[in-house]
Amino acid sequence: MKVLAHWKEAGRWWEGEPEREILKYLDSRSVVRTRVREGAPLIASATPDRRNPSVVREAYTVDYEVRKREERDARVEAMKCFSQVGSAPESQFVPLHAVSAFSYGRSALYPEQIAALTAAGGMKAVAMTDRFSLAGAVAFARAAKEAGVKPILGATVEMADGGDLVLLVADSTGYANLSRLITICHREEPRLYPLCTWERLEAYSEGLLCLTGGHFGPLNRLLMARRGAEAERVLDRLVGIFTRRRLFVQIERTFVPWETETNARLVVLAHAKRVHTVAANPALHASKEDFCVQDALLCAETLCAVEEILGRKAQRDASQPQVPPIPLRSINAERRMRTGAEYEKLFADCCEAIENTRHIANELPDWPLPDRPDFPRFHEDADAMLRCETFKGALARYKEMKPSVTRRLNLELNRICDLGYASHFLAIWEACRWARRRGIHYSARGSVVDSAVAFCLGLSRIDAIRHDLHFDRFIPPDGSKRPDIDIDFEAHMRDDIRAFFVKRYGADRVAGISAISTYQGRGIVRMIGKALMIPDATLGYLAKRLHGSIHGGSLERSLLARPELRDANIPAERFRLLFEIADRIQGLPRQAAAHASGLVLSSRPLAETVPLIESPTPNVPIIQWDKYTSKRYFDKFDILCLRGQDVLAGTQEAIRISQNPLFDVRDIPLDDEGVFETFRSGELIGVPQSASPAMRQAHVRLCTQDLHDASLVQAGIRPGVGGAVKINALIRRRRGIEQYVYPHPMLEEILGKSYGIIVFQEQVDQLLQSFCGYTAGEAEEIREHIHKFRAEDWAQRIREELVSRCLKNGYTLQVAEHVFDLVSGFRGYGFAQGHALSFAEISIRCVYCQQNFPAEYFAALLSNQPAGYYGPGTIANEARVRGVRILPVDINESDVQFVGNSGVIRTGLVAHFGLSEATRNRIVEARRSGRYSSLWDFCRRVRPAIHELEHLMLSGAFDALHANRRALLWSLSDAGRLLRNTDRQSALFDAMDDYEIPDSVPDFTDYEKCVLERAMLGMNSERHLLAFERGRIESKGGISCAGAGKLKPGENAIVVGLAMRLRFPPTASGRRVVFFDLEDETGLLNVTCFDETYQKYGHTIICSPFVTLRGIAQDRDGHTAFLAEHVFPYALRSDSNGFAVEQKAVHAEDFIMRRGR
Repeated sequence: MKVLAHWKEAGRWWEGEPEREILKYLDSRSVVRTRVREGAPLIASATPDRRNPSVVREAYTVDYEVRKREERDARVEAMKCFSQVGSAPESQFVPLHAVSAFSYGRSALYPEQIAALTAAGGMKAVAMTDRFSLAGAVAFARAAKEAGVKPILGATVEMADGGDLVLLVADSTGYANLSRLITICHREEPRLYPLCTWERLEAYSEGLLCLTGGHFGPLNRLLMARRGAEAERVLDRLVGIFTRRRLFVQIERTFVPWETETNARLVVLAHAKRVHTVAANPALHASKEDFCVQDALLCAETLCAVEEILGRKAQRDASQPQVPPIPLRSINAERRMRTGAEYEKLFADCCEAIENTRHIANELPDWPLPDRPDFPRFHEDADAMLRCETFKGALARYKEMKPSVTRRLNLELNRICDLGYASHFLAIWEACRWARRRGIHYSARGSVVDSAVAFCLGLSRIDAIRHDLHFDRFIPPDGSKRPDIDIDFEAHMRDDIRAFFVKRYGADRVAGISAISTYQGRGIVRMIGKALMIPDATLGYLAKRLHGSIHGGSLERSLLARPELRDANIPAERFRLLFEIADRIQGLPRQAAAHASGLVLSSRPLAETVPLIESPTPNVPIIQWDKYTSKRYFDKFDILCLRGQDVLAGTQEAIRISQNPLFDVRDIPLDDEGVFETFRSGELIGVPQSASPAMRQAHVRLCTQDLHDASLVQAGIRPGVGGAVKINALIRRRRGIEQYVYPHPMLEEILGKSYGIIVFQEQVDQLLQSFCGYTAGEAEEIREHIHKFRAEDWAQRIREELVSRCLKNGYTLQVAEHVFDLVSGFRGYGFAQGHALSFAEISIRCVYCQQNFPAEYFAALLSNQPAGYYGPGTIANEARVRGVRILPVDINESDVQFVGNSGVIRTGLVAHFGLSEATRNRIVEARRSGRYSSLWDFCRRVRPAIHELEHLMLSGAFDALHANRRALLWSLSDAGRLLRNTDRQSALFDAMDDYEIPDSVPDFTDYEKCVLERAMLGMNSERHLLAFERGRIESKGGISCAGAGKLKPGENAIVVGLAMRLRFPPTASGRRVVFFDLEDETGLLNVTCFDETYQKYGHTIICSPFVTLRGIAQDRDGHTAFLAEHVFPYALRSDSNGFAVEQKAVHAEDFIMRRGR
C-alpha cells in the first residue's frame, strides 16, 4: 500500500459532527482508495437544561470587575499547577512556533499558558512568535522562567509578496533589530496592516534566526502552486540574508491534504540548497477541545461565518501589494500544543529536524529581554537644579522657611537625588511650567501629592507638610519603588502636553502606552454569535439585556438567575454553544489602543526596547506594552485629563468675560462654610468626583466639615464597590454612634485622624513599619500583595510572621492581633491620602463655582461632557431645578460651546450628536459675516451634509427662522437636491431665496418637540419629558421625585421616572441588591431594590426606561432613600397627532448612563 495523502478534518464542529481522519492510498492493484475513520466530536452537542430557573441564585459576594480578573488568573494558575505535576517524560524537542493571543484573533493561548504547557509536556524551552508583536514578551519570559522553561522570543512577519517568516532572537542585537523591524512594518504601512519587505528584512536581519514559516510560509505557498523555480529563488534570497547557519526550512505536520507532497518537496529543496530543516508546528490552542474556541475566535476577527472558508475582512489594505488571499482557518485541531513525546512521535522519521530544535534552543540566550533604558538626563547637574527650584518655590509658598519645612525638604531631596530621580521631577516640572504659562489648568494626583518637593515645584496644590503626608509610600528609602508621577491637565490640551514632551526629548524617545482591551460579555455575544450565524435580531435581543455586571464566564448562569434574562424567554439550549465559547474566550486580548494617559520616556530610541505602533489617534505612536509591563522597563508619566480641570477652566473664562477679569479658581478658599453646607446637604449633582449617589450620601452621613472630611469620603467611596475602607463603621464612629478605643497610643497617632479605621494606603505602611519593624519598601510590598492576592486571602499566610514581629518588638498579643486585623482587613482598593485630598480640593472649588456662578458653571460642565457621574440630560435638568434658564440651540445664537451668563445658558452646537466638528465651526465662522436669513442662506454658506441639516431641523435650531419643524422637513429633499448639485449651487440657492416654506403642514406638538430634542441632543433645554406627564401621574396618585425625597421615614408613595445608573454592588450575604436613580423634572431620587423585588421585577428595571415605583421612604443617617417594593413599566402617552412616543425615542445616552460606564 502506497500512501498518497493523509489528513484530518474537524467537521462541522458547531453542529456536533465528529472529527474525521482520511487516508488516500494505492492498493495492491494500483487503484486509488480512500479510508475514513471517525473520532469523537470536538464539542459535545447541546442538551436541554431541565433545571427550574426560579431556584437558581448567584453568589454575588465579589465585585464583577474583580471576578473577571480572578477567573482569568485562575486559568493561568491552573496551568502553572498542571505544569508542576511533571506527568510527561522529559523530551529534547523544543516548540519553535507557539503563538499567543497577542496575535489578536489568531490564537487562544495566553503567554503564561504557553510556558506552563511546555513545562507540563516535559520540554525545556519554547519560542513564542506572535504576528508582528512583542506585546506578550515580558509576561511570557517571566512565566517561562518561573516554570523552569527557557524562553525564546520571536515574531512572525508577513512578506509583501506573500508568505510568513518566523524570526527568532539570537542575541541582544537581534532583539533590538526585531523590535525595530516590527516598528517599521507597522508605522510605514497602513494601520492594522503591517507588512515586511525584503529590504526591511535585510536591513534588520543581524542577530536573528529565520524559519521559513511552514504552511503559511513563502516556500510552501509556491510549492503548492507548482512554482518550484520561484521557491528556489526565494530560498536563495533568504540564504543571502541570513546565511545557512541562521536559516532553517520549517517542516510542519498538521495533517492537511497537501502536506505529504509539499513536505517531500521542501526536504528535497532544503538538501539541494544545503539548508537545515527543523520541525515546527504552529501552536494556536491548548488541546483538541480548544480548537472550536480558536476557530470561532478567528472567524469573528476575520468576519467569517463558520460555514465559510475566507472571511469578508480584507487581509491587506487596498494601497498594499495584493496577493491571493489564503484561508487562515485550520481544517482540524492539529495546530495545538503537544507534549514533547507527542512531537517526537509526530516527527519520528525526521531525526535531523527534531535535533535542530534542540540545537537552536541551545544557541539562543537564556534571557532574551533587554536591559531597562535610562531616563533622559534633564540637566548636567540635575540634582543642584532640583534643589534650587524646590527652595525657590518653597520661599514663594511658605514666605518663611521654618526648620520643619527645611528638614522635610532636605529629607525628600536627599532621597530623590541619591536614588537618581532628580531628572524625573524636573521633566514634569518643566512641562507644568510650560502649561502654567499658557493658562492650562493642572494638578497632581496619586502618591506624588505626598511629596513636599512636588508642592514647592508647583506640581501639586496640596501642602504635604501641613497635612503630614507620608513620603515613604511615594519613594521608599531603599528605592524599591520608582516614582509614579500623575498630573491632571485639561482634556482638550492633553495632546499639546504630549507634543511638548515629543519636541523636548525627540519623537523616537517619547510614546504613549497601549491599553489592551479584552473580550467581554456583550462584545463576545455579538462577535461570536455572528460567526455562529445566529440572526442579528436574535443577537441584538440578547445583547441588549447584557449589562456591565454580566460577562462571558457567567452568561449561562445569568440566563437562569437574572430576571432580565430569565423572563425574556431566551432558550438556554439554543445559546449553549455560544455561552460555552464565550466563557472560554473571556479575558483574551482583543486589540491594542492608546492608553488614555500613559507616557514613557527613554534615553535611547524606544524601538530598541519595544516595538511602536500607530494608535487609532492620528500621529500618536504607542508602544506595544500595556501599563503593567511598561512599568518594568520605563519610568511612566500619566498625563491625565480629569474633566474637573476643564470645567473649572471654562467657568473661570466665562466669569472673566462677564463679571471679574481677575477671577482665578486657584484663589477659591478651601474653608468656605457655605461650600461645606452644600456637602452636608448632599446637593452635589454636577460636581466632578462627588456626584455619585454613594458620594452624596456619604457627605450627608459624615457631616463633612472641612477638606480632611471630604478626603475621608473620597478615599472611602471613590475606589468603588471593591474598596477597602469600612465606610459605614467610619461614619458611625464619626457620629458618635459606635464607641472605640486604641489598644496602644501609637495606634492613635497613626489612625487618630480616621477614627481608628484604616482609610488611606499609607496607614497600612505606617502600621507595618511602626509595629512590625518592616522597612518602607517591605511594608509597601506587603500592602500590595494583600490587595493583589486578596482572593487567596494572602494576608493569612503572613499572620504568624506579623504577630511574632510585633511581640518581638515589645507589644502585647492583643495589640499584635489588632494590628494584623487592621492590616489584613484593608485588602480592597484604596487611595493614598494625598490623592484623596487632591480630588476633594477639586470638588470644593467646583461646589463654590456652582453656588456662586451657577450659569457659568453649568455651561462649562455641559460643554465638557462627559464630566462626571451623570450625562447632559441629568445635568441640564439639575440646572433648571436650581433656577438656571436654558435656551435651546439656535443657528443664529449658539456658539460651539454652551455659554452661560446672568442665570441663562444658551445651548451650544457641541451638544449636537449629528454635527461634525468641522460643521459646527463653519456655522459659527460663517455667521461672523452676518446672521442667517433663511434655510437656503444657511445651506449656501455652511454647506452641511443632508443628515446634519435634518438633525438641526429636528432639534429646533431653525425655530427662530421658521417655527414649523415639520414644514422644514418637507423642504429637506429640496435642500438635499441643491446641496448635491455642486456645479450650480450658488445660482440655485439664490433662486430659492424667494421660496416660501409652507405653513399649512401641521407642526409637531411641544410634547413631540421635547422627544425630538432629547433624541438629537441627549438633553432637553426647557422642559423634561415627564413634565408633560405630571398631570396624568398625579391623577393616579403619584408624586414627584422631589416630593418623595421629603417623605418621612416609613411613608409609602408611588413615583414615576426614568430609571438610570443601575448598580449591582456585591453583598456579604451573596444576595443581589440593585441601586438606581429615578429622574423626573424635579430631580433625582435614590432607589434601592432588594433581592426579592429584583427577582420579581428585574426585567422591568433593566429593560424599561420609564418605570412606576411603589415603595417606602427610608432615612439613612439624614439622607432620604426610597425602597422599591413593586416596579412596573410606565408607558409614555401618544399625542393627538398620532405621534407614538416609544421607548426608543429616548436617546441612547439614557440607556448608556443608566447601566453605568
